[in-house]
Amino acid sequence: MLAKTGGRYRVLSSGVTLEATLRGRLKRGQAQVLVGDRVTLRSHTDAAVTIEAVAERKSVLRRRTPGRRHGVRLVAANLDQVAVVGAARQPDWAPQLMDRFIAVAAASDLPIAVVINKCDLLDDPVALGRAYELAGYEVLYTSVPAGMGLGELRDLLAGRSSLFTGPTGVGKSSLLNALQPGLRLRTGVVSRRSHSGRHTTVAAEMYPFAHGGFVVDTPGLRDIGLWGLERAEVEAAFREFRPHVGHCKFDDCHHLHEPGCAVRAATERGEIVASRLDSYRRMLQEAHAAARPWHTERDR
Repeated sequence: MLAKTGGRYRVLSSGVTLEATLRGRLKRGQAQVLVGDRVTLRSHTDAAVTIEAVAERKSVLRRRTPGRRHGVRLVAANLDQVAVVGAARQPDWAPQLMDRFIAVAAASDLPIAVVINKCDLLDDPVALGRAYELAGYEVLYTSVPAGMGLGELRDLLAGRSSLFTGPTGVGKSSLLNALQPGLRLRTGVVSRRSHSGRHTTVAAEMYPFAHGGFVVDTPGLRDIGLWGLERAEVEAAFREFRPHVGHCKFDDCHHLHEPGCAVRAATERGEIVASRLDSYRRMLQEAHAAARPWHTERDR
């Protein structure tokens, strides 16, 4: 399934895009059909097309809708990877927000790449990516006006089902337009007053990628909730901690203020970037404060 508008679904079948509706029993069961779902279609004599069934999913990306108490949202299905996109400038680089996007993708057990866009606006954008390179993530440095890193990004996406996510205004749609001009996705500008981006993508939508595979473009977010992540899931989002965790003085070390913490010692030695440890601490506090479980909706 490529996209949903109201009660109608855009579905790709044998290279042809069709418009379909849900079969009655799926509606009554309140089935949720996600972007990326593989579905069974049925054509009717009146030319109508209905979705008869949804195949088992190999992966689901979940996130919380900010400001909603019961806002766990299933975003997309059957992804191979998530590209978390941030801007070097305009809007300003926001490492803690990037780390939150990474944590949500990691909690859904999806491979992650970090894309730092608008690199033409900063003298040394590679310094921004050092934290993620140390963590073992693939980091790409891109600029649409300068044509920087577009070949590497194309190779990353080719043949895979990938989701683009990240803060508002970082240029996700512009990157996809540069890789595949025929997409003609809407793009916006950064607000001069707030220095933040403006939403141009209004809902997750999947596009066949000209070089093989599919790409899902998602709305930018000014914030993203971690609602209900367990401590282990927060820690798992910080891959660079793993070589050091087993060397802490205490087995239950939270890497906050405990004596003999190997993670803090590694940070002092420069093996972990300090901003990442700060992000971890903030997320861990939020995880402890959250009382509700992450998986509160059944995958249908």
